[in-house]
This record gives sequence, C-alpha cells and structure tokens, in this order.
Amino acid sequence: MNLLLDTHFVLWFAKGDNRLPVKLRQEIEDPSNSVFASEISVLEIAIKHAKNPSAMPYSGSDFVALCSEGQINLRPLTLEAILAYGELSFDKVGDLHKDPFDRLLITQAKTESLTFATHDRLLALYGEPVVSVYT
Repeated sequence: MNLLLDTHFVLWFAKGDNRLPVKLRQEIEDPSNSVFASEISVLEIAIKHAKNPSAMPYSGSDFVALCSEGQINLRPLTLEAILAYGELSFDKVGDLHKDPFDRLLITQAKTESLTFATHDRLLALYGEPVVSVYT
C-alpha cells in the first residue's frame, strides 16, 4: 500500500501520540508499505507555526526532520495535483469543509495513486476513492 498521511497523522506518529489509530500505526510500520507526507503539509505547518507558535510548536523544518526520523518520505506538489483541485466535487461537501490544504492532499493522492489517510470524516464527502478515514 502507498500511503499519503494527513498532516496531523505525521505528527501523531512521530511523537508516539496515542490518538493515532492502531491500524494505521501498523500500516505505517509495515515495511511492505510506502509511507509519504506531502510538501503541502510542510507549508501548512510553517504557516500555522508562524501565525501561532504556541498552538503549533513545530516549524516547517521541524516537520521535515520528523518525517526523516520516522522514515516518512516527502512528496512534492505537482502541477497535475494543483489542476486536479478544480475537478473535486463540492456537491456533498458544500460549506462543511473549507481547508484548501486537505483538498490539495486529496488531489495529490488521486494523481499519484496513493491512499490518503486522514481522521477527518468530512473528507470522505468528496467521494474520492483515495480517501481512507481512520478512526
């Protein structure tokens, strides 16, 4: 399996946080799986850290280091993923979900044939088969 982890899952895995679902931890640690984070997540962390360091204690550089330590490979954002953003269906999502980072992560997973692992149930409303909600 090729997993693209949502930003919070990378942090939870790296820090041994018990909020990370056991099944997902097993999949991340399974050597037969390839595990990725996106450079989009680096940007998300950097923005949140710059805005409020007490709420987001990790900088973008810290996040990159955590990925490296956890053997989570970073994937660059491609033009194909950016263009696919405009193809997402908002019919069922409406105003319930507004996070552009999550939308880009979905399109990145879609264009790179990855499974996007998240705990945000709203993301399943996009109807993209690449979204896998872990609880």
